[in-house]
Amino acid sequence: MPIRFEKVDFEYSPETPFAFKALTDINLELAMDKMTAIIGATGSGKTTLVQHLNALLLPTAGQVTVLDWQIKAGQKFTKVKDLRHRVGLVFQFAEYQLFEETVLKDVCFGPQNFGVSEEEAVKIARESLKIVGIAESDFEKSPLELSGGQKRRVAIAGILAMKPQILVLDEPTAGLDPQGAENMMELFRKINKENGITVLIVTHNMEHVLQYCDEVVVLEKGQLLMQTDIKTFFENYEYMEKANINPPAIIRFKELLRKNGLEISSDVLDIDSLAKEIAGRYRK
Repeated sequence: MPIRFEKVDFEYSPETPFAFKALTDINLELAMDKMTAIIGATGSGKTTLVQHLNALLLPTAGQVTVLDWQIKAGQKFTKVKDLRHRVGLVFQFAEYQLFEETVLKDVCFGPQNFGVSEEEAVKIARESLKIVGIAESDFEKSPLELSGGQKRRVAIAGILAMKPQILVLDEPTAGLDPQGAENMMELFRKINKENGITVLIVTHNMEHVLQYCDEVVVLEKGQLLMQTDIKTFFENYEYMEKANINPPAIIRFKELLRKNGLEISSDVLDIDSLAKEIAGRYRK
């Protein structure tokens, strides 16, 4: 069950003076069961790309395949509700979407909207809230009483309650303090590894890309520049400089060591491994 873009173009406001081509000839296959980062400068087409995955946007040329569905340019797509049941899209500042009287009711809304009984929806909502780390004592609170990080977790629980196979996150740590952002990324890794959900993350945070993701997709001005695994991506320091991508601290430090004559293995991608390698070199 692939996620595939084939010769996909997308144009905003076509045939008007405001027409703008946001995606051009995108050919891309995204891995299932992994965490994939989608990166690029502001305006590169990242959000436009992921909004094709649950038919919020439809291609103006080409075809998008998501699980068992094909979304073709120029053809009406009639399975929107089924698709959105399987592909959960979490917007930046998703907590603004909370609207029910209580946390539990908010998370129940999605399953009930898809025909699940109230009793079963409550059971699913409780399980989803547990996954994201919301205490049972908060279930009957108004979402407005929660902290910013808790609100975002509730919003994500609302998506998980739909039992998606694919979770798409658009700048999910925006506005959070460093510890809150770290906790959120740990949550996404847990969802991916323990629940088997494919996770796609639009982000500017290269530290998070290095620590948590398996693969990287790079967009620039609406075009696909690169798709590769994490290790290969962060080996290419010159490319990151040219693309104005600020590498993680450990990658910058490895490059500084290399320029001063100490070559570090490409397998070293965390502080502990780096310290061991440097210590080993000096012991020898």
